[in-house]
Amino acid sequence: MTQPTEPAPDLAPESGEPPVRGRVDDATCLACGLLCDDITLTVRGDRIVEAERACPRGRAWFLDDHRHADRPPATIDGRPATLEQAIDRAAALLAASKAPMVGGLSGTTVEAQAVAVELADRVGAVIDPAHSASARPRVEAIQRAGGAFASFGEVKSRADVIILWDLQPWIPGGRLWDRLIEPPGRFVPGGRSGRTVLVVDRGDSASRGRADSAIAIPPERHAEAFRALRAMVLGMPVDPARVGRSCGVPAEELGDWAERLRGARYGVIAFAEGLGAGGLDAIEALMRLVDDLNRTTRCVALPLAGPGNPAGAEAVLTGRLGAPLAVDLSDGAPRYRPLDAEGQARLDRGEVDVVLDLEGVGSPRSLSGSVPAIRISPGATADPVPDGVSIACAMPGIDGGGTVVRSDEVSLPLRPALDPSRPIDRAVLSAILDRLET
Repeated sequence: MTQPTEPAPDLAPESGEPPVRGRVDDATCLACGLLCDDITLTVRGDRIVEAERACPRGRAWFLDDHRHADRPPATIDGRPATLEQAIDRAAALLAASKAPMVGGLSGTTVEAQAVAVELADRVGAVIDPAHSASARPRVEAIQRAGGAFASFGEVKSRADVIILWDLQPWIPGGRLWDRLIEPPGRFVPGGRSGRTVLVVDRGDSASRGRADSAIAIPPERHAEAFRALRAMVLGMPVDPARVGRSCGVPAEELGDWAERLRGARYGVIAFAEGLGAGGLDAIEALMRLVDDLNRTTRCVALPLAGPGNPAGAEAVLTGRLGAPLAVDLSDGAPRYRPLDAEGQARLDRGEVDVVLDLEGVGSPRSLSGSVPAIRISPGATADPVPDGVSIACAMPGIDGGGTVVRSDEVSLPLRPALDPSRPIDRAVLSAILDRLET
């Protein structure tokens, strides 16, 4: 546990509540893709009772009851078991498997993700993060068109024109403004007053009322809107009526945005995984728009990941296996198969005989199928798998430590506020790996 930085006296009220144990500063919130790392937590007994500076979603996550002492530490075929028994059964399932799969990964630490990669290599598994379906359009678009990116710090310091493109409901808007838009930056000393903020939404986002201009564009028309902006930025003639029909907004509004982008000293187009609803074409068109703008000014794309640690999963897989998603290790060497090795698709095709699902914070989905499963997550034994193994582990950022990677590729340490009452997932994975190697 991270030691409380400000030990407090016994402040228990007369109602008999436990005393305040202390405070943990600079905790990292994994409840959304911003990974805010300036949260101050107050601990009372074995609960976090306050999360200063956290948004409503973050407060709900921190203040939840993460202990669940009434649940067994592990189950085998749905029945309570000891941790050692569950680890032995998990190792036996993987050792006997001919077509294993390792999934999840997006909600845990880079340390656990690294052990999962080692385990997948040991058994010749397919390994695919839980968020791969939504990430694939972005990954393929960057492979096709390249990309120019920046850190949060650079955006805050330099950006004078910022487009928030369809961020809600993917990213809560309040803290994005607090951290990147409102504060003064080194080259934008006026903060918000020195920035032009443009919002693309679906007509009802919370950011709309705070923006200098906002337009509603349906997700299926994002690609057309980016292409129209590209033409306008390059000074090409456009047919206003055709732009209006294809983009669903007046060409004059897009023309005004193109002028603002061309006149920016430093432009930013921030988008979330939800932009994948527009498909590969939309994100490729966005990347090419950014490339066009960099001919005459400076502009970057700012992709914002989902909750947990999906950026860490992509970084670990890329660094160790050469690709961020859908890697097949069954031939003894890593092969990137973005369509063939997508996790749920392989399960649906009956090409998997055991799945290890490493869940964590905000996992988009659990792999589901009729094959035996090994599920390792904080809530694994709440709804145990009927055929296979469930092992409950610590919650990253609450009672489990490690490292996560923010959307801008900045690594952040976790400072858990509670003493661990369950094993951390990387220790469980390491124990399974040890059984396989003996």
